[in-house]
Amino acid sequence: MRRKGVLKEKQELLEKYRRVLDTRILIRLDARALKETQDMQCLDRGVQDLVFAIEKGQNTVEELMVIQSRQIKDHIDSAFKSRTRGSEDAIARQRLLEGLFYPEIVSREEQIPEAFQGTCGWIFDSAADERSKYRTWANFRSWLETENGVYWISGKPGSGKSTLMKYIVNEDSTTRLLSDWERGTDLVVISFFFWNAGTALQKSCTGLLRSLLYQVATQWPGLAYLVSAQHGKSTREVEVSNKFHLLAAWTDQRLLSLLSLFLDQKPDSLSVCAFVDGLDEFVGDEDLLLDMIRLFRETSKCKICVSSRPEQAFRQEFRRCLQLRVQDLNREDIKRMATGKLLPSLRRHKNLPQDSDDAKWLVDNLIEKASGVFLWLDLMIKDLIRGLRNHDTLEQLKSRLDRTPDTINGVYAHMIQSLDPLYSEESAKYFRVLLVAVDLGFYTTLQRLVCAEGEP
Repeated sequence: MRRKGVLKEKQELLEKYRRVLDTRILIRLDARALKETQDMQCLDRGVQDLVFAIEKGQNTVEELMVIQSRQIKDHIDSAFKSRTRGSEDAIARQRLLEGLFYPEIVSREEQIPEAFQGTCGWIFDSAADERSKYRTWANFRSWLETENGVYWISGKPGSGKSTLMKYIVNEDSTTRLLSDWERGTDLVVISFFFWNAGTALQKSCTGLLRSLLYQVATQWPGLAYLVSAQHGKSTREVEVSNKFHLLAAWTDQRLLSLLSLFLDQKPDSLSVCAFVDGLDEFVGDEDLLLDMIRLFRETSKCKICVSSRPEQAFRQEFRRCLQLRVQDLNREDIKRMATGKLLPSLRRHKNLPQDSDDAKWLVDNLIEKASGVFLWLDLMIKDLIRGLRNHDTLEQLKSRLDRTPDTINGVYAHMIQSLDPLYSEESAKYFRVLLVAVDLGFYTTLQRLVCAEGEP
């Protein structure tokens, strides 16, 4: 009986081992079969790893737990390192942006008048435009789409160069045409508008370079890494917390060096187009300014559009560059503005009938006398409208136009000479204060001076 009981125990134990063995064989077969089906791809990554482990014979819970724990730890470590690097890069970039930024960074562009409705669109015309029959000019649209190097927009004082540049920078057509220039690359578009009457940063190379680099940093995060590489240390060295340290860090040469480094080491997948207005309003080392422009001219997948008065230094520097003269091409814009602003007031004048030849004569002569200078036109339109409000006769309006000088300086001199003697002494006082402020490098305006003494 005892032997019978022992035999029975042995049989039960063998049966137990057989069931376990069958289960493991089935599990491995099922795992191998599952691995070979398309459904495998739909499983969670962790479940897939579990199937692979079973298929390899790692069946115990302890073994599977060890594998899963190791994988989870590796994943957490990798994610933590990646997030740490991303956080450090974000901090470095923010410090760089804070160090480059200054309050007046966009104020000049905002103060430039918007283009009058329907004007400036000719800048995007094709080479077959009617204007090309009468004036020689390098087609700007073609430059945006296909060319590298420098494009120079020149013009007489007050001819609308800054308004045209503002129009170009903010028009969607510019980005659309530039996208055809270097297809397959990321586009960085940056701009700056010099202003001689503004603060030191608005008319200097320091302000120009800080503004351009700030815009690069907002569009391409990799600039922060170049700063660290250039200084051989963290961008904490140029953070904004210590203004004296900041001024020492951002010298013109260091800024120019960083811009040069960016243009030289930027990836091939990045193209850059810059717009700089008012070179003639710059105050400082002219050679440094021209060196900056040459960087864009000499770098692949880079170009720059600049505008200025036709001063000798710029005529010499840009003599072989593509260019246009604004006053040669803006006659239709002058006509549109004169007609749009003055003609409605003339038609309301009781002494001038609708579509009067006299009204047309006045507008035509105004256009002719403007000679492509928007500032002169705007001042003259305001003067004529003032006369209409005073119920001037047609002869008086013609007299206003005839006695106004043809140049901007002449117009301003005429305005001052026409002041009532009672106000001449007070205006002279304000102008003297303005001149002293300029000599001291202090930024102010006539409006601020008047408001400082009370209501004007």
